[in-house]
Amino acid sequence: MYASLVSTLNRKVNKKVLIIGSGPAGMITAAYLLKAGIQVEIIEKSVFPRLVVGESLLPVSMDQYEELGLFEALNAAQFETKPGVRFIRKGKTFDFSFGNQHTQDAKTWAWQVPRADFDQVIANEIQQRGAIIQFGSDISAVRFEKQVELDYTKDGQEYTAKGDFLVDSSGFGCVLPKLLGHEVKREVYPNRAFFTHVKDEKALQYPDPRRIAFDILETELWFWVIPFSNGITSLGFVGNKKYFNDEVPADQWFREMMKKSEKFYDRFKDCEFLFEPKWHKGYSQTATTMYGDRYVLVGNTLEFLDPVFSSGVALATMSAKFASVQLIKELTGDKADWELFLSQIKQGIEVFRTYVETWYSGELQDIFFSDQFNEGFQRQICSVLAGYVWDEQNSFVKQHKRAVSALAKVVRLGEVQVA
Repeated sequence: MYASLVSTLNRKVNKKVLIIGSGPAGMITAAYLLKAGIQVEIIEKSVFPRLVVGESLLPVSMDQYEELGLFEALNAAQFETKPGVRFIRKGKTFDFSFGNQHTQDAKTWAWQVPRADFDQVIANEIQQRGAIIQFGSDISAVRFEKQVELDYTKDGQEYTAKGDFLVDSSGFGCVLPKLLGHEVKREVYPNRAFFTHVKDEKALQYPDPRRIAFDILETELWFWVIPFSNGITSLGFVGNKKYFNDEVPADQWFREMMKKSEKFYDRFKDCEFLFEPKWHKGYSQTATTMYGDRYVLVGNTLEFLDPVFSSGVALATMSAKFASVQLIKELTGDKADWELFLSQIKQGIEVFRTYVETWYSGELQDIFFSDQFNEGFQRQICSVLAGYVWDEQNSFVKQHKRAVSALAKVVRLGEVQVA
């Protein structure tokens, strides 16, 4: 599953792929295609650097950065190392270390990144390798004729990009589904996110201040703390929409909510917000059509679940790899298997979905903080949290629903007996 793809890419191909969006999924796809000798043109709506969420990466994505030769440039940026993740509930702490997991040869760390900087580093690398990126471009139409054609506007001028295949990595914009009239199921979960950045001036007054943490305020409400290496920390609330009030001024509401965190309120109560807290409403989405004649969706465009386990970038990079395998086959004269791509994507999504749903039901939270949560189970679940949701040697992947449900029942029964 994790064997190198790029080692097989040594043919020069007179083909061109158009990519919508230059986030992690689009950039990783572009890197694979360029390595295979395929031309790439990316149409990007925003102008970099840009502010986006998705700041907590998973070890599984490190495989792609290393495989594609992006690691050196990213490592030179000195992003904050993420060796694991800390969960806090009612004063009790549980810490997962990515060095203690089930999956063989798995990466044992990742990064915590300001996405504006992270995405810029990758974009620079991709451009140096020959990709054309049209920043600040609004797409208005797509046509699948002799070639794939994208009409877009940039700096007040109208242009048409042409290629042999189209990859949509437009994220929440869902550009291609909208243009083709395909359904995208929105608000699969009734959750919202609300976040900002602060200058973390008190960090050194607290133990282990660089550790990413999730403070569980209610079963369906949690607070993220993601420190960066530049002295800035990302703060955000995620949970059921019943806990949120967008009629109150954003700054005021955010500061009131911070009082709920006994663990972090003192550290951040006096910090100045570097930008007004931003809402992310109804973020969960599922595309009903993930590929078709000369197009494929990758990243958040095809699915986004929830921020709780940082699955967004992990699914983005892995969907980019799975799509690139089939796309390179198709453009080099081999037979592509897009149903295999679909099954791979669905497997990863469904495993993560189980963990998201049991998190908000409280089952997974009870497992984390139970005395019944033994070392073997911890290692298996840690591999899932590291993003290795395709490792079928892990029973908490292969039988994810049954395994989590059974463990939750054991945990809760044990608590009743103790009580």
